[in-house]
This record gives sequence, structure tokens and C-alpha cells, in this order.
Amino acid sequence: MPPRLSQEVRTWLHLHRVMATMNKRLTAQLASYNLTPAQFDVLAQLFRTPGLVQQALADRLLVTKGNIVGLLNRMEQAGLVMRQPHPDDGRAHLVSLTAHGTMLATQVVPEHEALIAECLAVLSPEDGHSLHDLLRRFKHALRSA
Repeated sequence: MPPRLSQEVRTWLHLHRVMATMNKRLTAQLASYNLTPAQFDVLAQLFRTPGLVQQALADRLLVTKGNIVGLLNRMEQAGLVMRQPHPDDGRAHLVSLTAHGTMLATQVVPEHEALIAECLAVLSPEDGHSLHDLLRRFKHALRSA
């Protein structure tokens, strides 16, 4: 008989499975708009903060310079974003949504947030607050470890 998994490993497996299940639903919702999760992340960031410097956008998305360039190239070709030289720094580019990108973000961002809320609605409000607090503290503890 194999040894029983530790509580820590079982907890991690539950976190992983919950995220995988939610990501599957969220990815399917985004696919109906012909968007990948990475493209959605760009839309959502630029929807909330227009005119981000390309490197700041990469930092927010936790991706490399190479990844953000390829992602933005594909999104420019799709007419969702545009890059312009930074007026004060010739080495940097400002990234903004196009009119088409803004129209898409206006529709998909609230729908995406509603789907997240729907997934989490299985928890009572108290459990939702507790989970949020526990995960926030866990994230901060991992950062300082």
C-alpha cells in the first residue's frame, strides 16, 4: 500500500485542481471571443491602465521581453493593440488598445469577471472572505520566504 500523501501535498493538489477547473471554464469563455488567456491579460491590463510602457506591461503580466513582443505582434495584427514610441524615452514603446480592442475589452472583461464570481459563488460570503484572506497571507509568506 503506498504511503498516504501529507496534508500539505493534498492541499496543494486541491489548489491545483481548483485552478485547473476554473482555468478550463475561463479559457473556454475567452475562446468564444477568439482570445487566449495571455491576450485577455493584455486587454484587461490596458483597459484598466491605458498607455502602458511595454516593459511595464510585461512586468505586470510576469512575462519576458521576448514573450511580450510576440504577443503584442499578434495582437497588433489582429487590430487589438497599437504601439507608439514613448515621447520621453526613445528606447521605450507605449502600448494602447485600438478602438476595436477597447470595444472587445468593454464586453469581455466584465463577462470574465462575472464568470469568476459565478465560480466562487459556491462559497458562502464568509468562506469567500476567509479564503481570500488565507490566500493573501499565503502569497505574502511565500514572497518573504
